[in-house]
Amino acid sequence: MNTQYLNKFNIPRPILVLVIGGLIHSVGSSFMWPLNSIFMHNILGRSLTEAGALISLQALATLVGQFISGVLADRFGSRRVMICGLVGAILPLILIGFFPAWEVYAPSMLFYGFSIAFIFVPINALVFTLWPEGGRRGFNLLYVFNNAGVAVGTALGGFIAALSFKLVFFLNGFFFSVYLLMVLFLLPAKDIQAKPVSKSRVKVPIFRDRGFPVLIALCAAIFLMWGAYIQINTVLPVTMTNLGYSLPQYSILWTLNGVIIVAFQPVIHWIIRHWAPTLSRQFYVSCLFYALGFLILLGNFPYPSYFIMMIIITLGEMLVLPGVPAAAALIAPEGKTATYQGVVGGASSGGRALGPILGGWAFDHYGGNMAWSLSLFFVIVALLPFYLYQRREKTFNQGTEVKEQAV
Repeated sequence: MNTQYLNKFNIPRPILVLVIGGLIHSVGSSFMWPLNSIFMHNILGRSLTEAGALISLQALATLVGQFISGVLADRFGSRRVMICGLVGAILPLILIGFFPAWEVYAPSMLFYGFSIAFIFVPINALVFTLWPEGGRRGFNLLYVFNNAGVAVGTALGGFIAALSFKLVFFLNGFFFSVYLLMVLFLLPAKDIQAKPVSKSRVKVPIFRDRGFPVLIALCAAIFLMWGAYIQINTVLPVTMTNLGYSLPQYSILWTLNGVIIVAFQPVIHWIIRHWAPTLSRQFYVSCLFYALGFLILLGNFPYPSYFIMMIIITLGEMLVLPGVPAAAALIAPEGKTATYQGVVGGASSGGRALGPILGGWAFDHYGGNMAWSLSLFFVIVALLPFYLYQRREKTFNQGTEVKEQAV
């Protein structure tokens, strides 16, 4: 592949297209997802139980889509699967914009949830296929730009919804359409062709791969880490409002989260250089940060402690979330990069889906401190699969120079 490199960071042009496109579609999707429950309850007149059930089913559709899209991307090419995913995401958004009724909204959102998996998994696969020497760096670029898009989208979404909820869906579809055009015209197929892989290697069942036990360890770890992290989304706002804090006092924590992810990249670079030069060490440090954050929540300290908690946990997030897909890419055999990304993505979705159920049960029966104790337990248990990954890490990194640096 004749890769054209741009700027002093030597980032391939196709990677920049993927990253900038990811920023664009992240802005669009962030107009919508914080307002889904409000739209269903206030506009469509559905109960919160129905709204919650649909959101859970949508997460399940995304989980299934991640497994399927990974296999299809390895078989037919990541670019083709991405295009199908983008088209599949645009159509239901336009349909909801024109016909904002429950009978249209519910099946459309399920199809949307399934389709977006066909975008995320191929992106991760392409990042490693097109820039293997970038290692963690490519995944970190995606992560940072996506979160920058989330910060912009969530900040603007409320104002757009105040004008018209229909506009939220149309604009989301527009941003996805821009990304589709970028893929079609700025990411030509000839620029992203990987070297051919023998069909016999692709047809080998995944459970017979040398890296399959390590993949399962990574999946278990990221499942547990997401199961812990998601409690900040679900349990924390309830506990804070019960303590007398306002919703703006909670939401500003997520503004801080977005600012840290973008502004603290030099801090992460320093941590990786001096504390955690390997992926396994990054995972251990991430567990340490998560544990410290949940211990702060267990302490029931005054309001400023929530800012300290968010800073610490966000630093842990910045290490583990780009690191796990990078690790999965390193252990994947030729021709199965997307499949491995789909499996890891499915495990992440599983943690995001099951975590709120377990955390909600702990909160309802025993209070907020039990939810934080459960989160702390998840993080401690995650050390075991991360250790299993570490035992095989050198085997897969041998002969591959991976630049573990933040961007």
